Amino acid sequence: MSVDHSSSMKRIIRLVRRQPKPLLYGLALLVPFLFVAAAPSIIAPYSPFAIMDVPFLSPSATHLLGTDEIGRDLMSRVIYAARADIFVSLSAASVAFVVGTVIGLFSGYVGGRIDTLTMRLVDVFLSFPTIILALFLIVIFGRAQWVQICAIALVMAPSMARFSRGTGLVLRKRGYVEASQISGASTAHIVRSHILPNSMPTLLVAASVLSASAILIASSLSYLGLGAQPPSPSWGNMLRSSFSYVYQAPWYGVGPGICVSAVASAYVLIGEGLRRKFARRRSMMGSTKSLASL
Repeated sequence: MSVDHSSSMKRIIRLVRRQPKPLLYGLALLVPFLFVAAAPSIIAPYSPFAIMDVPFLSPSATHLLGTDEIGRDLMSRVIYAARADIFVSLSAASVAFVVGTVIGLFSGYVGGRIDTLTMRLVDVFLSFPTIILALFLIVIFGRAQWVQICAIALVMAPSMARFSRGTGLVLRKRGYVEASQISGASTAHIVRSHILPNSMPTLLVAASVLSASAILIASSLSYLGLGAQPPSPSWGNMLRSSFSYVYQAPWYGVGPGICVSAVASAYVLIGEGLRRKFARRRSMMGSTKSLASL
């Protein structure tokens, strides 16, 4: 039994070592934040709403990040803020990814007037500044969390559609797609069975960049007062509050600022790691084909 356990560990270690370093760094940076977002009560030393000490207490062993303007523990508020920010950003990125991918791949594969009309509509959305469009939607429909998710997804889906359309244009000329067309397969079947699976490596890299943009947009909306509302903590509204007390408590915004930067960087690193991984796989497949031709 011990031999089997040892060999399994060795296989896992070899598998990890074969992964691109940016992917490992990104996962190592992101996984703790996901755990914190899933179970903040396990890690947070205090309630994020309880007044624990005097206002603007500097960082100490009791309060690692100090206290805010009314004496709440900043470490606890930063930890609980992860739940709202990460949930909103991942949900919005997921919706934008699905909607943009479906529209873009279908448009790129079908082509013709449908493609032209779809891309003109996409261009209309892309012509608006991202934050301005999100602000406009939230002001109209309210500040509920689902509205934030839909607003962020709506402003990011057009760029995903534009990107996936290019992938669809390339793949529709592949031999296996033409073979399916000759055999009489429907458009939905070809997109679902051939275009989508073969485009996923490229689309997953784009999804990581989409997630990084989502966390920045979500934090920006909270900073502007259109995200999570006080007393509920979010990294954006904590940064907004810290701006008013930058001279009294310069440490106030350090925690939430680092968290936003770290999560966005983790998504970018994961995307870079996936790009290298898929590039390496394509290179190996190309080498195998070259050897087979000899």
